[in-house]
Amino acid sequence: MIKKLRKNQEGSVAVLVGVMLSVLIGFLGLALDVGNLVVVKTQMQNAVDAAVCAGCLQLSVPIPTGQSQATTEANSILAANNFSPANFSPANATVTFTQDTVRNLSNAPEINCSLTINVPTYFMNVLHIPTWPLTANAEAILISSATGPFKNTIFSNNSLSINGTETITGSVYTNQELTINGTEIIRGAAVGVGGVSINGTESIPSAQTGPGNTISVNGTTVNSESYNAITQTMPNFTSQILATPNLQTFTSSQTFNGTQNLSGNIYVEGNVTINGTMNYTGTILATGTITVNGTGTITGANQIFLYSTSNSANAITLNGTQSFAPGDASVIVYAPNGTITTNGTQTLNGDIVGNQVNINGTQNLNGGFPITVLPGNNHAQLID
Repeated sequence: MIKKLRKNQEGSVAVLVGVMLSVLIGFLGLALDVGNLVVVKTQMQNAVDAAVCAGCLQLSVPIPTGQSQATTEANSILAANNFSPANFSPANATVTFTQDTVRNLSNAPEINCSLTINVPTYFMNVLHIPTWPLTANAEAILISSATGPFKNTIFSNNSLSINGTETITGSVYTNQELTINGTEIIRGAAVGVGGVSINGTESIPSAQTGPGNTISVNGTTVNSESYNAITQTMPNFTSQILATPNLQTFTSSQTFNGTQNLSGNIYVEGNVTINGTMNYTGTILATGTITVNGTGTITGANQIFLYSTSNSANAITLNGTQSFAPGDASVIVYAPNGTITTNGTQTLNGDIVGNQVNINGTQNLNGGFPITVLPGNNHAQLID
């Protein structure tokens, strides 16, 4: 009997196949779950990469508005890629702006995004693992192709003298001699290619001049000095502005009174006078002078470019404005051939770049904004 049982193995293969089939199905189910998780993780990474790149382009707008717009833009990109609570529960996205001191050595405007979701499982659900958490992270910095003069809050092609009690966020640069008197606070570099003279009780971290020239410091402490500054050339944006679509052209001088809501680029063959409030994004290019009077203010959701090609001693004049380009606006005031004069301005968010610059009584200049009103000047660069 025992010998018969040992020889009778009918059905043993079926049992073995059944056991192995269960194992194979288990591995197949696990492979499906893992494959799905890999696909979703790739989709998540692509989404956060796109989110930080899109949001990063909003960071040219001054803080805090620029960061608020960047957050909104990043979240909209995530939602467009179906990563929202309606698709995954929960779908938590965190957008921050902490500087990465390792990968962002230039201290450029930066946006970070972290996305966490719980992905539903298939086979693992049988093992009482209904979801699996995944996280994707991305960082991007704003890169501006603006070079030379537009890296500075104040730039003058000729000798520059600053007197008073200004606070300047950013650098001051002149291709000639730079003289600073008074109680200035300059948070960037003070650069005079032809020489630098600093007198008074200023707070300046760095003074720079060209080879063979001198830096004279009296009554204050400068943290560092260097002698490698070089002459920078004024760029010409006229052809780019004239080539933009939907350009508004005026063949005579224009005065803007009251409240004006404008957009796009404007070309004026003549002078421009701005009184009242202008809500604007774009470039005003004038062949004549541009004057902003004491009751005039300019606001906008982005940068405004006041650009005069005139070689006049009054190419651009800002008179008595209490808050010029406040809030979320920023302005580049640009007269490559003429003179820019500010009189009594209390706060200006933007850059002043001219062949000659006269600063009279300005209290606060918050500059260093990259050019955003011209196409192709900014792009986002992933750093993680």
